[in-house]
Amino acid sequence: MKLSLFIIAVLMPVSLLSACSDHAEEHASINTKKTVENITDVRKTAKTSIDWTKPSGGEYPDIKQKHVWIDVNVKEQKAYIKEGSNTIYTMMISSGLDQTKDDATPKGTFYVEPERGEWFFSEGYQEGAEYWVSWKNHGEFLFHSVPMTKDQKVIKTEAEKLGTKASHGCIRLTIPDAKWIYENIPEHTKVVIS
Repeated sequence: MKLSLFIIAVLMPVSLLSACSDHAEEHASINTKKTVENITDVRKTAKTSIDWTKPSGGEYPDIKQKHVWIDVNVKEQKAYIKEGSNTIYTMMISSGLDQTKDDATPKGTFYVEPERGEWFFSEGYQEGAEYWVSWKNHGEFLFHSVPMTKDQKVIKTEAEKLGTKASHGCIRLTIPDAKWIYENIPEHTKVVIS
C-alpha cells in the first residue's frame, strides 16, 4: 500500500495526493472490517467436529469423595457434571431432535436408575451404542455413546452430529464420556434436563 501511495505522490499534484491517500486508507479500513466480519461469520457457521473417540472436556475429575449431579442443557448441547453449583466437568452431547414426542428428550429432574450395560442394539432403529446408563423409564432413556451398527462400528454420519440435536430422546456422548459415566456415576445420581 505504501509503495502505491509513493507512486501516486510522484505522479500527482499535492492537492490530489491528500484526497487519494485518505480514500485509499478508507478503502483499506472498510476491506479490513469486511474481512474480519467474514471470518467471524465463517466461525459462527462452521460446524466444529467433535472427536467421539476422546473425552470432550479434557481430563476427567476424581469424584470418589464428591456428591455430584448431572445438569443437561439441551439448548447448549452440553452435560455438566456438578458438585453443588460448581461445574467440575463439561461434556458435549446430542439430545433428542425434539420434533415429535417420539424423538424428544424429556425435561425435568430424574435419577440414575439401576439399569446399565456395556452394549445394546435396537432392531427398530438399527442402531446400538456402548456404555449405557438409564435415567428414565428403566432402559428407555439413556446416557450412551454415539450410535453404532450391529457389529459395533461407529455410524460416522450420526457421530458427526455430536453437539447438535440428533437422537431419539437419549443423551449421546463421546465413547470415553459414556464409559466414564457408566463407570463412575452411581445409581440415584440426580439428573436435571432443561
